[in-house]
Amino acid sequence: MPPLHLMFKTVSTCNLECGYCYYSQPLAGRQRSWRIEPELLQKFIPYYMDYVADSHQANLSWQGGEPTLAGIDYFREIVNLEARYAVPPTIISNAIQTNGLLIDDEWAEFFSAFKFLVGISLDGPESMHDLERRDRTGHGSFKRVMAHIDLLRKHNVDLNVLCVIGQHNISRVSELMQFFHQERLDYLQFMPAMAFQATNPMNPPSYLVTAEQYGNFLINLFNQWYQTGVPIVSIRIFNNLLQNILGKNNDSCIYSESCDMSLVVDQKGDVYPCDFYIHPLWKLGNIRETSLEGLVGNPIRTVFLQQKQAFSSECQNCKWVSICRGECPRNKLHRENLSDSNYFCTSYKLLLDHAYTRLTVLGKRLSKYQLYMNNTVNLSASELQPDTNCPCGSGALYKDCCGDPVLASSYLFQD
Repeated sequence: MPPLHLMFKTVSTCNLECGYCYYSQPLAGRQRSWRIEPELLQKFIPYYMDYVADSHQANLSWQGGEPTLAGIDYFREIVNLEARYAVPPTIISNAIQTNGLLIDDEWAEFFSAFKFLVGISLDGPESMHDLERRDRTGHGSFKRVMAHIDLLRKHNVDLNVLCVIGQHNISRVSELMQFFHQERLDYLQFMPAMAFQATNPMNPPSYLVTAEQYGNFLINLFNQWYQTGVPIVSIRIFNNLLQNILGKNNDSCIYSESCDMSLVVDQKGDVYPCDFYIHPLWKLGNIRETSLEGLVGNPIRTVFLQQKQAFSSECQNCKWVSICRGECPRNKLHRENLSDSNYFCTSYKLLLDHAYTRLTVLGKRLSKYQLYMNNTVNLSASELQPDTNCPCGSGALYKDCCGDPVLASSYLFQD
């Protein structure tokens, strides 16, 4: 079987009242504190581990609501189940997306011990973050989040930042990036703020930013990221665009040729093909009753996957379609016409008209660096002299090519 990523909507509760939450309708029943019951996971995780045994990869992510509200003992049981039922040599990868408010030393130690990738929601400095990310009493969450990021660092937890882009920060790119740089937050993901609900997938896409605003934001962000052609900060959208330029497999469903990477499991055990399609029309089954083979092979999922292949005539004739891949089907302007244009078409045209040449230059440099890595596997350090020809085959001196010490500052040019 190919690898299959599972996203669990672990709980339907949250301890924040973010103004742009796209999952707030399920959260309306928060007093019931729904979560995926441990008994359900005890039954399902063994099935999943058996399903992915041939791929040797088990990829699980935990979201909400706020997943840490389920409690640390809940997650201890999860990792115990994973370890008990994983078929060697399966590599288990867990990721959690959290607002960070409940993280303490115990949580941070747990994340470190079990190698969780922790995504922290952080919308920039306090003046931006607290405009939208407040608790139910109306108090901002910034100071608490930053204190808990320090705890994660203390325990050497791998972390990245998810920054939602809305009217509170879209015109302040320089301030955003200066803040992240000062705080040594070097792995970033940006997402435009939504004005629709995950439970209403048939409604037209609606965002709290316009396509033009988002395109100009991406242009300014690209300039901050690219600088002299040796990016220091990892920004996911530019990594994904580079993957397509280089012809690599994309790690984002948005920029892939198909949407078959994941299944989403909600608090009741119902399964959907995507986080933006949590609706009875798109329900694939329930993990209590339906096998993984049945969920993956459900005809509803086949219809879902076909959406990614339906391009408008504008997309088919667009010079950028091989790079954006039509973006996310959820963002097609008219839900009844799946070959319609995408809400963010203008955004990507603005960005790629501006950035494509430099992305291509960077892509060629990365390709050379990969050749260098491949050709130096069996070379000793003494054979890599600054004034010898670079092993990548460029004809340039090693010190001026793949041995340029400037490259060591970039996350892209690492061993």
